[in-house]
Amino acid sequence: MTADPARAASSWTKAKAHRAEALAQDPESSPMSVIHASYYAMFHAARAVLFQQTGSAPKTHDRTIQQFGLLVRDLDDALRVSAKAFNAIKDQRTAADYNEAVSPGPEEAREALQAAVTFLAVCGSRYGFPDLP
Repeated sequence: MTADPARAASSWTKAKAHRAEALAQDPESSPMSVIHASYYAMFHAARAVLFQQTGSAPKTHDRTIQQFGLLVRDLDDALRVSAKAFNAIKDQRTAADYNEAVSPGPEEAREALQAAVTFLAVCGSRYGFPDLP
């Protein structure tokens, strides 16, 4: 497959924007917003990697997570751990958005934010995306 650098760059730009939004939020007062933005930073970073490596990326969240996991499953530990964190934060975001009984707190928000920061750092360094601020 042929890489799609333009779509990879566009997805990476979105990933960085969502990361900045997550960092700008206060986990104490807006935990759901932090989780939401953290997840979308990871989602768009994974799409950037897929566009760069395979030339395409699924539109659905579950398929994006699956394809990213398949891409990195035989690579280094940092990428495999990041793929697992991506899946976990997706589950956390889905529960926060759609399960009335779930009310995430500041600690969950901080964990999601740290996972997103790490995910983008790993993807950026492994796949040559521009440095993050």
